[in-house]
Amino acid sequence: RRQRQMCIRDSERLEKEIPELEARKAELEQSLCSGTLPIDELTHRSVEVSELIGRIDELSMRWLELSEIGE
Repeated sequence: RRQRQMCIRDSERLEKEIPELEARKAELEQSLCSGTLPIDELTHRSVEVSELIGRIDELSMRWLELSEIGE
């Protein structure tokens, strides 16, 4: 029972965090397409997008694991 409650809390946290990260990624991708950023900023934002993709994938897999446990 305690483990189930922890899974539910983790799942709820992920359901909030994943969309926030996806929104940030979309914001960065839009700025990358603007054509107005200097090269160093393009590089920095590209790296951040890459890191966000990895984090989103990681959290999505964790959410999936938790949803299977909760079934």
